[in-house]
Amino acid sequence: MKKAWIPTLMLIYTISVSCNLNTSSGTTSLSTEPSTVESISTPVESTLSGDSPSPTLETPTSDITPAPTGLNPTGPYVLFGGSAGLWLTNPDGSFLSQLTNLETSVDDLHELVSPTGDRLALMGADDKGLDLYLVTIPGGETKKIAHLLDLTSEDLMDATSSRSITSYAITGSSNVAWQPGDGRLLAFTGAVNGPTSDLYIYDQQTGEITQLTDGPSQAITPSWSPDGKYILHYGVSWVPPFGGAIVGPNRFDGAWAVRASDGKLINQSKPKGYHVNFVGWQDDSHYLIFDSNDTCYSINLRNVDVTTGKAEPFMDWSFYYKIAQSPENNALMFSGAEGCASSPGEGIFLLPAGQTVPTQLTDKKAYEVRWLPESGLFQAYPEALFSSDGITRFDPPVYDKSYQPAISKNGYQAWEVIENQQGRVEVKLPGGDWHVIMKGLVAELIWDPITGDTLLIVLQDGSFYAASYPDFTPRLMGNFGGRVNQAIWIP
Repeated sequence: MKKAWIPTLMLIYTISVSCNLNTSSGTTSLSTEPSTVESISTPVESTLSGDSPSPTLETPTSDITPAPTGLNPTGPYVLFGGSAGLWLTNPDGSFLSQLTNLETSVDDLHELVSPTGDRLALMGADDKGLDLYLVTIPGGETKKIAHLLDLTSEDLMDATSSRSITSYAITGSSNVAWQPGDGRLLAFTGAVNGPTSDLYIYDQQTGEITQLTDGPSQAITPSWSPDGKYILHYGVSWVPPFGGAIVGPNRFDGAWAVRASDGKLINQSKPKGYHVNFVGWQDDSHYLIFDSNDTCYSINLRNVDVTTGKAEPFMDWSFYYKIAQSPENNALMFSGAEGCASSPGEGIFLLPAGQTVPTQLTDKKAYEVRWLPESGLFQAYPEALFSSDGITRFDPPVYDKSYQPAISKNGYQAWEVIENQQGRVEVKLPGGDWHVIMKGLVAELIWDPITGDTLLIVLQDGSFYAASYPDFTPRLMGNFGGRVNQAIWIP
């Protein structure tokens, strides 16, 4: 039997995207040292709204420190990932440096970084197949630790071949998970010793790799319990008929957990539907899952004991599509929809930990609900951002046309607004008005993790800017040379 857990959305894979093979060069070139783009610090003409005065606030209270001469040796950093590999900067955006040119398309960069923040695990591809690498932070030294799958361009000519399908399992969702604490063990999925994806662990201290599962289904997306004792995962399959495209696993085979100390396999309650509807861990031994259907999407939220696999009802209410959990207090946010069975009604709802009846925050539903780690807020698109207790709310500058929200430690807001296919960056300080500070289509917005006074802006063309309090005039800092998909903090 097989075990693994997968993301909630079914992914559409193409032959070229699934494996990112570099057939032109025949190999994947790895950076052993980070290449650095020195800060250019070229001011860009401010585009503050003509009828809105520039912000005038008191001087920041942060101490004046000498200008950095390179990447901070011990962090913190801002990590950027996308088609041009992984890049680091100092918190203020200075010393843009390429950590590795391995391309990443994972949904969440946080999953790649070790708990200690000194390395990350990343999959790469070459003409021989898929490999797993460890990359040090900030040095960029790269080490291959496992060959995940033999795969050639000839194999990929048949999108329904066994190797192609296994590649979809490995590349289509996160395939690594660091053990909480010191991150000694790295759980990962791959076809190291067989035709399908299985679960393995790599021991950083000994360098040993141990296979934990074996079976005909594809193991995907491992997740450690918070105490580092269990690895939860699900098993899925791709079975004919496939239709006009390979749409990501069409059979849900089961749910399992492995006890890391002795490899004991524990059957888990399996969600109903095609999606692995994992919400998050409640404590060291309990996590949340739900069922999905074609009518109202999400029902039967349940609390599962990983040590036994037994599930208990957690909430009676159904919800529209997704539900998000705050790591700060385990509060849940979801959207209700009229007409769904057991729906609390139309609107956005918050269920604090220990509470059985949700609190309604708005009377309009959200189409997307997610947690924003760097902002420390729920996003309920297109309505607003909410704190984990539901008390604080941040409204977008333009309803249903505002994206990429970022809130700083000081409560400064930054959003991208797109109107008439034109993008712009707007900033608002507490008690102030909205100001346009830059024009262009945005790939990422993130505030610096120390003072929260500097906004880092990545445009879709790869150009990189920093804009600081009080005038927020953008300064050109460099260029990524490709699309950036996400930016996160590394402590």
